[in-house]
Formats: sequence, C-alpha cells, structure tokens
Amino acid sequence: MNLKNNLILFIILFLIPTSKAAETIHLYKGTFSRSININELYNFKKTKIASNKLRNLIKITNQKEKELHKVLSYKIEIPVKASSKLLNSKIGEVFLSRLTKIIHPHKISNKKLSAKSIRSGIILSSYNNNQKINLIDFFKAYPNKNIAINLNALNKTFKKVDSLKDLIEFYSDSPFKKLKDGRSSN
Repeated sequence: MNLKNNLILFIILFLIPTSKAAETIHLYKGTFSRSININELYNFKKTKIASNKLRNLIKITNQKEKELHKVLSYKIEIPVKASSKLLNSKIGEVFLSRLTKIIHPHKISNKKLSAKSIRSGIILSSYNNNQKINLIDFFKAYPNKNIAINLNALNKTFKKVDSLKDLIEFYSDSPFKKLKDGRSSN
C-alpha cells in the first residue's frame, strides 16, 4: 500500500507539471459577484495593508480587516501521508463533497473534479510548506487558474464550525496519530 501511495504522489508531483496555480478568486453571494487576485491577499497577509479593491470587498461583505488577516495567516499542520489517507477515506470523501459546495474551479460545476482539485491543493500545499498550510498556500497549490467561492455556502459552513472543530479534535487524538504513524488497520 505504501508503494502505491508513493507512486501516486510521485505522479501528481512530478509527471503532471502542467497544472497551474490559482491566480484569481471569484466570490459569489446570490447575484453578487466579485473577483480578487490571490497576490492581493498574499500582500495583505504579509503587510496587513489592504489594497483598495480588497478594502472594498471587505466593506461589501461586512468583514473586518483584522479577522480576514487572522484567517489568511492561520496555519495548521497537515502531514502529507496522514492527510492523503484521510482525504481518500470515506470520511474524507464526505468532507470533500461538502467543500465542493463552497469552493470549485470557476465556471466548472463537476463535483468529482472539484473534489480532486481540493484534495490536490491540500496535499501539494502541505508538501511544499513543511507539512503546514494556510489559506494562501492552499490557493497557490490549487490546480486551476481561477477559483470560485460560494459565500452563501461558506456562511452556512461557518455556522457549523463548532461541530467540525470537534471532528478535527477527535482525529487529532489517537485515531489520527495512528494514521500519521502508519499504524492504521485500514
């Protein structure tokens, strides 16, 4: 099984170099639609100074600059091997299918393609950043030039964050450690 996973990772990382990193995020909320360049988000994360376009988006979406900076800067540890196993499990498939309602390649509504893009973005960003990722790292590793984010679906998800936090804590305890160490019975 390890040889199979290593072969898949090798193919993804080295033999398919044609996939482009994301450059633009398209935000949707009902009839509202705006786009922003990922480099603007990166510069904001780095300098804490929002561009005029980003400042307008923050105002329109009723966000706070401080909170957005906190979200963009938040790093989590995602070991490549464990996250690959988790994202390819039944629970991971459910998680990815729910995420496809929020984030997907712009103007492409294929759920299987969206799930593969999210999985790839998570694994590649983890691999490229010492097994830690943040939102900007994920966007930069996302294998499509344009990302669409459904803000209505995102807001619904934020309301369920506490239950998701419980699920993550459950997996960060012994079952996740077993996956991380490669001692899972699966």
